[in-house]
Amino acid sequence: MGQSNKENFIQIFRGEPADRILWIADLTYWRDSQIIKGILPDEYRGIDGFLKLHKDLGVVPYYIYALDEQEPDGMSVHQIGAPGRPFNGVFQYSFEGVDIETIVNGTILETKFHYQEKTFIQKKAYLPQSFCYAFIQYPIQKAEDLKCLRKIYEQCIFRSNYSDYLEIGEKWGDEGIPIAPLPRSPLSALIVDWMGIEAFTYAQVDEPIEIQKTIDCIDESNDQAFQIIIKSPAEIFHFCDNLSGTSYSSFFPRYAANYYARRFIQLHQAGKKAAVHIDGTLKGIINQIAATGADALEALTPDPVGDVTVEDLRKESQSENIILWGGLPAVMFTPFFAREDLIKQVNRIQKQWKENPRFIAGSADQIPPDADLDYLRLASELFNRGRRIDS
Repeated sequence: MGQSNKENFIQIFRGEPADRILWIADLTYWRDSQIIKGILPDEYRGIDGFLKLHKDLGVVPYYIYALDEQEPDGMSVHQIGAPGRPFNGVFQYSFEGVDIETIVNGTILETKFHYQEKTFIQKKAYLPQSFCYAFIQYPIQKAEDLKCLRKIYEQCIFRSNYSDYLEIGEKWGDEGIPIAPLPRSPLSALIVDWMGIEAFTYAQVDEPIEIQKTIDCIDESNDQAFQIIIKSPAEIFHFCDNLSGTSYSSFFPRYAANYYARRFIQLHQAGKKAAVHIDGTLKGIINQIAATGADALEALTPDPVGDVTVEDLRKESQSENIILWGGLPAVMFTPFFAREDLIKQVNRIQKQWKENPRFIAGSADQIPPDADLDYLRLASELFNRGRRIDS
């Protein structure tokens, strides 16, 4: 009898042989869009329904942003705003003493962070055609606000909470494994959540000391989370930092390399493994991440969409041991690509897996709202058979 999905997943991360290539697709975006449109079948709602969706499509469940059948409550490490209560893996967190006010005005979602005499405003615009929000204003507008942001992070409290993780893991059983998110790394927290790339770029030139102090402050705050993480029942984690070579490669050596290296040592000493989410351009960044001791590079988007070919992913990573996870740009599941294109891409991935089995076939990144699910079923058939099928 062959390995279960869960066994295969864990064994790959432990460096043990796997008898087949794993095929994993992130269905959260597609599912959430169907919920928003009001057309997701009831059989696919909730934790059990999400598992059924994966089984019906032949893909391995691994990630979840929110518990869609529960009321929104608490902060999300992802800042995504998916329908339901955020899933933060093995912890929950809050900024004590910070009054967070949310205002919806038409298509604009405004979040106000009130702390002492200061108010910082985040604004996002809802994009109905893509079922998601886009930042139009970041809370931290200038470097002088960083001092107050540090005070906010000094009020950040992490608390252990294993119940959601254990419930999902029990329900999914051998079909998959819930990968648990880690808190944002300091660099990504500043760029993704608080400042945006433009303001950060200017600030690290104009006020490098203020930036470094803030990086160090967020790092220290995250210590709480990692103390929870290393004692938790979860084995595989996820740096949900949304990295890309274009935006991060020049900043990574100064502001992130040491953080990643220290955290991976911390995780490995506790018997934990982790993937790093890189859903943008790959050149100049995946080799830097691999050098920190990372276990896996996840959501790798190669050609025909990205800037590296499937065949050159390992060469670009400069590592024979790291797990390459991805290879199938999610847009290939839409009408923009033909069935033959998808088959050729699957064949290319299977060839790379045969050359080095430290490869997980994955969508890169999320399956979009307009995906053709028959394409997903086709990919599942090809991968799950584990043999080459010509177009």
